[in-house]
Amino acid sequence: MKTYRKFVMAVFGGFLCGNVSLTGCGSDSASEPDDVSPIPGETSSMSADLSSGDSANSSPVESGTSQGSGVQSSAQGSQNPNSSSVQMPNSVSSSAHSQQTVPSSSSKKTETVSSDEILNNPNNVVNGSCQPKNSVIARDSMATWEFLRSQGDVFDQILAPYIWTFSDGKTLQGNGLNTVNVTYKTSGTVTAKLSVDGNEVECSPLQVQGDPIVISSCKASTTSAKAGDVVTWTVEATSESPITGYAWTSTTEGAEVNGTGATASATATSAMHKKNLEVSVAVTNEDKTTETFACERVSVTDPNQVDVVIAHTNVDSTKVFPGSQTIVAQYPSNAVNCQMVCNTDGNGVKLIIDEEEFTIDYSLNISPKNCTAGSAAGTKITVQASMNVYCYVTY
Repeated sequence: MKTYRKFVMAVFGGFLCGNVSLTGCGSDSASEPDDVSPIPGETSSMSADLSSGDSANSSPVESGTSQGSGVQSSAQGSQNPNSSSVQMPNSVSSSAHSQQTVPSSSSKKTETVSSDEILNNPNNVVNGSCQPKNSVIARDSMATWEFLRSQGDVFDQILAPYIWTFSDGKTLQGNGLNTVNVTYKTSGTVTAKLSVDGNEVECSPLQVQGDPIVISSCKASTTSAKAGDVVTWTVEATSESPITGYAWTSTTEGAEVNGTGATASATATSAMHKKNLEVSVAVTNEDKTTETFACERVSVTDPNQVDVVIAHTNVDSTKVFPGSQTIVAQYPSNAVNCQMVCNTDGNGVKLIIDEEEFTIDYSLNISPKNCTAGSAAGTKITVQASMNVYCYVTY
């Protein structure tokens, strides 16, 4: 195997890329030193993907491993890399030309079939991850599954044995078979596993869509909430195939979404202060189509937390109401009346105070509805601004 590996490196680096100018030659050429760090997601130029194939009868394994197999036969014929059988550039170059697949403008991907060759012994050197090239496809179309190398070099990858196993029980195998094409005629979520060089890898799933689902909206009951408030969302989805389920999730830490139908709810918490409560819903129909939709976001504040103490006739940068953020502002302890003077650096600046909206053109006098004149000291207000706004109480 060491002799074979040296031979492959010599032939691929010295001949194919230097003399033959194969389109597969590139950063993964045989001239790559062994100490070059592996590149996650880099696929071999000996891929079994038939997208460059010129004949529908050519198996992806044959096109993906034929050069390696041809060289292996020569190497087996002479274990001495300095023998005359190795020093035959014309014959190797001719062989490489005859095995090179020439893409055409009309070529299309074809399904991968397993190789008839005997699998090489695994060395447990090559490892990585696997996934469908596109995570969602339509029924009766072809998916490309690919291996993304993170351990081992490109030569290890070319020689490594691959065994792909799919959730319907189908298997595909071959040496260097790092990419395969599979057609799916049934909708639903499908999975795959890969044994590469003796290492077991779980592939990320593929969603095969059947009858389409159209989601027009997923509206929240409010745009902002305080800690302790319950927020509800309602999704509008239609399909020719009956809707069979709704799966609600949230990416907001600590959020628990409750709902199995078209409506779900979650409770805002103090830990979500100055954050958005974000919820998504995955809608499924009887034809096993799944569509995921991001619902309207809800900004959360905790009235018991104070972000800004409003300035008293003196404005500085620490007293600004920051743009694109919901905060809790508090009147200073010596405030008497509720009126504030709010200044901005432009026209049409939106300021929402306790769900009441104001438009500021450089400057505006504002009296929040939830503030009581004569006892403004310590009053807390919820504020959201479209851009930075400087406010101070007049007295």
